Amino acid sequence: MNKLLTSLCIIFGLLISLYPTISTSNSTGSPGGKTGSPSDVSNCMGCHSDAGAGDGADISTNIPNDGYIPGSTYSITVSSSGNLFGVNGFEFTCEDNTNNKVGNFSLTNSSLTQFVNNSNAVTHTPSGNSSSSWSFDWIAPPSGTGDITFYAAIIQGGYPIGQNIGDWFSSSSLTFNEAIINTASNLEKENDFFFNSKLKTVTLLHCDNISIYNIKGSLLISSSEKILNLNYLSKGVYILKSNNKVQKISIY
Repeated sequence: MNKLLTSLCIIFGLLISLYPTISTSNSTGSPGGKTGSPSDVSNCMGCHSDAGAGDGADISTNIPNDGYIPGSTYSITVSSSGNLFGVNGFEFTCEDNTNNKVGNFSLTNSSLTQFVNNSNAVTHTPSGNSSSSWSFDWIAPPSGTGDITFYAAIIQGGYPIGQNIGDWFSSSSLTFNEAIINTASNLEKENDFFFNSKLKTVTLLHCDNISIYNIKGSLLISSSEKILNLNYLSKGVYILKSNNKVQKISIY
């Protein structure tokens, strides 16, 4: 009898060891620190250990190719290339070259996204779990931060729902440099536009449009006038941006 019980225990143990592994579900959002960034180290595979290679993760943003302007607010969208069973999740963060979390996130749809990892990252909510695309804002860090990199990790839900057998994992990263902003004294050397500090005017030379931002990065005006009068602006520091140049000016 004892031999029979021993044999049954051994067989039962083998059956358990051979049963497919079921990964932990995080339909309410990532626990944090799962983007796979140098600082986070871990990614979604920490909870979804059996996940295979997914259809891909995409990061889209309106940050210009010549870099982000410190203090400016930009839109970010993270999306998966597929939606296998209508159950998806993500985590997104940003770090500088020394692996520090940089910039600040701002939620534009709190029903689909939420903060995680001490607000240093964004993840899905229970409602956002049924989406395959999530959008939010990112406020660029102060001047001198240098290059930054975005990191996104996405899980596409498997089947059966809630057991996460057959999940698919995707990740992506995207790097931007800090825009080079010259001082007002260097403006006369640039050929895109000319700023006259005495007359408080901007003359377009070799550009078709000029945009003016306050120091926080909010757009104040966009103009194609050849001579633009800035007398109406209050005293302070402003940023001028053409197609090719980003410059800082001071109005007194």
